Amino acid sequence: MTASTPRSCVVHGPEGCGKTTNAQAIAKALGLPHVLDGWEPGQAAPLINTLILTSARDPSWYFKGRVMTFDQAMLLVGQQEVQA
Repeated sequence: MTASTPRSCVVHGPEGCGKTTNAQAIAKALGLPHVLDGWEPGQAAPLINTLILTSARDPSWYFKGRVMTFDQAMLLVGQQEVQA
């Protein structure tokens, strides 16, 4: 893995908040080409190039990588749209 390879990121929020609907926009804002929806703690998760969506309350307990809330992810999407 090179320094420029994007690491995966878990985005979590309650069911129905819009994770799946906004998955492509979030992935684009994070520079991630793949999306894994419906991840559950304890399942294997890809460590590079993947936006991982979950409804788990505290995925950082299980996933030792980038983790953010849905609201934080949407702030990034909004910032990218402003810059474009």
